[in-house]
Amino acid sequence: MWMRDVWNDFGVGLRGWRRRPGVAVMAVVVLALGVGATTTVLSLIDRIFLEAPAGVDEPHRLVRVFRAWEGGGGGWWGNPDYLHFRDHVGTVSGLAATAGAELIASYSLDGVNSDQLLIEQVSDNFFDVLGVTPALGRDFLPQENATPGTHPVVLLGHEFWRRAFGADREVLGRTVTMNGIPFTVIGVLPEAYRGIFPDGPSADAWVPIAMTGALQRLESTAWWERLPNESSRYLTLIGRLAPGASFAQAQADFLAVSDALQYEGRPEDQTVWVRSDVLYSPRVREQLTTLTRTLLAVVGIVLLIAAANAAVLLLTHAMSRAREIAVRTAMGAGRGRIVRQLVTESAVLGVAAGVLGIGFAFLAVDVAAALMPVSFNASFTPDGPVIGAGFALAVLTAVGVGLVPAIRAARVDLRSAIQDGDTPTHGRSPLRAVLVVGQLGLSVVLLAGALLFGRSFWAASTEDIGFEPENRLVVQVRLRSLGYSEEQGRVFLAEALDRIGRLPGVGEVTTTRMVPFDGGQWTSNVDPPPDATPNEGDEIHFAMNVVSPGYFDVMEMEISRGRSIDGNDVEGAPLAAVVNETFAEAVWPGLDPLGRTLPYRGDREFRVVGVVRDANYWALGEEPVPHVWGAQWQVGDPTISFLVATTSPAHALAEPVSEALRALDPALVISDVTSLEALVDAQTQPYEVTAVLVGLFGALALLLAAVGLYGVVSFLVSQRTREIGIRMALGADAGRVARTVVGSGARLVLVGTVLGLVGSLVLRRFTVGMLYGVEPGDPLPLVGATVVLIGVAGLASLMPARRATRVDPMVAMRAD
Repeated sequence: MWMRDVWNDFGVGLRGWRRRPGVAVMAVVVLALGVGATTTVLSLIDRIFLEAPAGVDEPHRLVRVFRAWEGGGGGWWGNPDYLHFRDHVGTVSGLAATAGAELIASYSLDGVNSDQLLIEQVSDNFFDVLGVTPALGRDFLPQENATPGTHPVVLLGHEFWRRAFGADREVLGRTVTMNGIPFTVIGVLPEAYRGIFPDGPSADAWVPIAMTGALQRLESTAWWERLPNESSRYLTLIGRLAPGASFAQAQADFLAVSDALQYEGRPEDQTVWVRSDVLYSPRVREQLTTLTRTLLAVVGIVLLIAAANAAVLLLTHAMSRAREIAVRTAMGAGRGRIVRQLVTESAVLGVAAGVLGIGFAFLAVDVAAALMPVSFNASFTPDGPVIGAGFALAVLTAVGVGLVPAIRAARVDLRSAIQDGDTPTHGRSPLRAVLVVGQLGLSVVLLAGALLFGRSFWAASTEDIGFEPENRLVVQVRLRSLGYSEEQGRVFLAEALDRIGRLPGVGEVTTTRMVPFDGGQWTSNVDPPPDATPNEGDEIHFAMNVVSPGYFDVMEMEISRGRSIDGNDVEGAPLAAVVNETFAEAVWPGLDPLGRTLPYRGDREFRVVGVVRDANYWALGEEPVPHVWGAQWQVGDPTISFLVATTSPAHALAEPVSEALRALDPALVISDVTSLEALVDAQTQPYEVTAVLVGLFGALALLLAAVGLYGVVSFLVSQRTREIGIRMALGADAGRVARTVVGSGARLVLVGTVLGLVGSLVLRRFTVGMLYGVEPGDPLPLVGATVVLIGVAGLASLMPARRATRVDPMVAMRAD
């Protein structure tokens, strides 16, 4: 019986809204925008933080182990560290290691060069710890990861198996030659498994850690062994809690084992972090957490504005039905029945808003995900729980905002309602004003935040970084992995520079070992030279790079003294070095650094030939660090990047440059092709993402608030039609009528703006740490938000005011 009544109410509600489509459409659109924005962010949070890695067994039992130190953490481990923890920590049933999907290698099948593939080096128990069983073949064996370079075996990813082998189930035992080394296929991983880290690419193939040196043709075994002052740390550790063990017990166990791990050169403050979140490093997680929290707060405000807007519409609509409700009450309908009917009508709107809002989320979520400061290998399409949450949010919001108008409408005075017709009895409703003021205040908060983040992005994007990134192509190659000798490398580089330099659209070309902002670092330390002035016994720590002639010209880095690396800095000539101003001031303060020497690898030494102006190398706004550049022809390095100055957008030259390099060696490993501008943009992207997304939601909030203000002022005009007609008949001119109408909206705007400014000042402390180059208390965003709101609100009030000035006094007085 009750369900049948509710169903009948739904039918009545649908028919009622069909008779009044204008209010229904506006309320549905308003709610859908708020619900769609919220569902979009919920989908991001679900995929980024809540979704478990596909194909992994009981991921909630996994832990990630980071190397940490006083005041920081999130570092990698060396292979000896991993082996020590694996053998001594009892609170995990297994501890695995991975170098991540970062090694790019050339590969060939049946002697035919194919392309490149992405390799992840892992411990022999990696997939056992994750609970991943190969779909074909077997997993790695312990002996295959016991001795460097002795067991060239490979597990293929499911997608690569289909692409390269046509999903041939007879693939086991076949050979894949990677970087010139034949590997035997022992298995294929299941299709569901795409890697454990969502913020990175999925590997094509997996090999034992012990094959790292062979694949990269490393001359020493520093990557495998424990050496004094070891700096070869590249492994991420993942463990599975033993039955009955807790995260706290695992943390204590790892700490105890770490403290017992002593070796020459061990940092005094080294410690260990155990985290239940295995997906991200602490830096990435903090970045994503801060951004998603901000977005969740912003869409929460947008949803509140949308709800208030819908409430105003429903309140106005309910009041305009005073006579209808009075008649139904007079015929015996109780207040509860009236309220239920009106709330059901609101639920009908909620259902429509839910469908439309979820559709909006499907369109918006991938766009929002693409704006995130890290790349993901997962789809962000809303799934069942997110869709259900969005739909429930729409219906509950609609019912919630429709409840108060329904209760107020049910209290209609029968006599006045029947006598006055459809003229509302609560025309000067303070609730409506409060709702509009709330919308305006929240809009000011969002607008001020958007402008503040926009100023932050502008400061980051216009920062003087000390070099020119525009139209600079970066192509990284690895010669060592193909077995190039130092002499063969010089020959290849000379021919490559010549070929690239003759390509159409190329201005200048050079090479560099380290590329600014690409995440790599090469640091060194030496004893101070005799003429240096640091305290006696202090080592000189500096960043190192190796470049070809023309590097500083391509980068447009200013040489303040001396010269740059040039064609005379060749093998056999004195080792030339260019230092930055910070290095010169730190080592030889007040002295001329030109011609002075710096120890390098034993009895060799650099001679300083130039000083370059300081620049950013690793991060925006970094403190200047001492830096030294050597000459490529004198200090050869097998991993280099070609840096190409182009006369057109850099990406247009990516393919021609890559083809020119592969023409010299078809098996060449090109590990990365990007632009210097993209690397710089990656530094500003977190600020850009926040500015763009908060700006978009701020604009949406402003639009909704303007619609709400327009609706209220329009309703007031329609209520006062007779009054306006009488005033105009008595001599009031159009300007005075317009000022009266605009003034009614201006009062709401003034109160809302004041409240919004107060709210912005209160909330500004939450933006600390999210801004670059501006202070949270910067007054310009507050002023800008106020000006924008007043301007938009003025337009929203002007249209009803203009309509009021066109009222015909005679028609207005007869209409009542």
